Amino acid sequence: MLRYHKAVYTEPGHWQKLADFTEKLNGLNWRYSKHCLDHIKSRAIDLEGLLQFIKGVRLEAGAIFEYYLDEKTGEPVRVCYRIAEPAGLDIILIMGEDKEIITIYLNSRGDNHETLKRELYING
Repeated sequence: MLRYHKAVYTEPGHWQKLADFTEKLNGLNWRYSKHCLDHIKSRAIDLEGLLQFIKGVRLEAGAIFEYYLDEKTGEPVRVCYRIAEPAGLDIILIMGEDKEIITIYLNSRGDNHETLKRELYING
């Protein structure tokens, strides 16, 4: 997979693909991977409230900060969204193609990811 982060480099042509991918996800039902369910308990204070909040979320392409493209097709296969939640934290959702949450965690709104390993991503 080709890995991109918006703080490192993105190609303008990718954003339409990401918008289309996001709209496709919005038409599907939420699913949760085993990894997500196994780890969410230690990452959320109000698990039921968090899942209820997510259930009502409409994903937006503008919330994407990292994404992975298939090397052969150039199509998105995994996308990471940062969504503001009412308690002042951000919900990070790593989503697969079938609207399955692969990983979920909470992050402080002011965290600008100073530890970002730029070498892991495609550079333009």
